[in-house]
Amino acid sequence: MLKQGGDLSQVIFDRLAACPRGSLLDVGSGSGELARKLSAIGFQVSACDCFPESAWGHHGAVQYVRGDLATGIPFPDGGFDYVVCLEVIEHLDDPLALCRELRRVLRPGGRLLISTPNILSLRSRIKFLLDGSFVFFNYPLIEWAQRDGRPSVHVHPIRVHELEYYLHQAGFGIDTVFTNLRSYGWRLWLPLIWVIRLYAWHMVRRSRRPDRIPLDRIYERILSDDVLYGTHLIVGARAGAR
Repeated sequence: MLKQGGDLSQVIFDRLAACPRGSLLDVGSGSGELARKLSAIGFQVSACDCFPESAWGHHGAVQYVRGDLATGIPFPDGGFDYVVCLEVIEHLDDPLALCRELRRVLRPGGRLLISTPNILSLRSRIKFLLDGSFVFFNYPLIEWAQRDGRPSVHVHPIRVHELEYYLHQAGFGIDTVFTNLRSYGWRLWLPLIWVIRLYAWHMVRRSRRPDRIPLDRIYERILSDDVLYGTHLIVGARAGAR
């Protein structure tokens, strides 16, 4: 099988469908289809994005509030059991500020599901080697931003290392790291995978010296199938006590 998994929003929906019902906020909700589907199975769903309220197509099922995520999330403290934030963080100038806002609107123990393009996939690493850009970050930022009518720019390529750090600093504990879709066709680059794993083995050995920080955990994570072959990086985290 060359591919395994599915659409990002469907994978998130399936995960949440197995959870106890509660209040949920979809941050950067886009068209609102995921919010609508979650509302239909019993979650009390609210949503926010940059579009005007008149463009929201799910009035009656989902509360929608327009907001500028660069300045904050337009909901009060500790109002939600769940927050979903898919493919948003890479668009903002201050990713850590967003993570702190996500923590602010969650109750202690509340659950966050956040995603961003997976720039550590084998496909993305090869692309960076060839042209200096990651997957989903193909275009020069200035030219992209200056074209009229273009969607907002992917500003920050974020590795799992940085996302872990932002979430930790914001007051989250990470439960899971996974992906929605694995493209196993990239296993055809087997010699490169051997080189990556050999280098990782060397770096882990060096890191075990008394004066170093052990790298076993992070290399185990970034050499997993979800990271090596995954399309999107998805992190599940829980809000700690303030």
